[in-house]
Amino acid sequence: MKNKKQVGKALGRIPSGLFIVTAKYKDKEDAVLASWVNQCAFDPPEVTISLGKMRNARLLIESSGTFIVNVLGKESKDLMKHFFKSHEGSIFDGLKTRKGIEEIRILTDAVSYLECRLSDAVVSGDHVVYFGEVVGGKMLKGGEPSFHVRDNGFNY
Repeated sequence: MKNKKQVGKALGRIPSGLFIVTAKYKDKEDAVLASWVNQCAFDPPEVTISLGKMRNARLLIESSGTFIVNVLGKESKDLMKHFFKSHEGSIFDGLKTRKGIEEIRILTDAVSYLECRLSDAVVSGDHVVYFGEVVGGKMLKGGEPSFHVRDNGFNY
């Protein structure tokens, strides 16, 4: 690639939302901070999420065929920080949650959430893009969603 440094700066300027994707299969559950989530269809309504190939949540999504997208708000800094650190117990310890589709956790301090049924998956470079049909959802705290831009489009 020519001019990788400049391409990285330009790529990093694409704004991304901030989301927590939650997943569960049998007795295993996980949550992952995600920034690559987008609506991709109206009828039926669908979203895409992109997760790194090494994310444990991927296996739960693929096994259960379901996931929940929790939309973080501008006021969700503490909730976001929770997912930056390692956890000895459940990743959900200390968080307010309730159960959604297939008993997957909903973060009640999120702006809103979307319950999704997996409709397709495509490997794309070092990530997997999941397509989920939105089958439920609700506004929770409301407010403005959080978004960010990166200094370099080649890493988080």
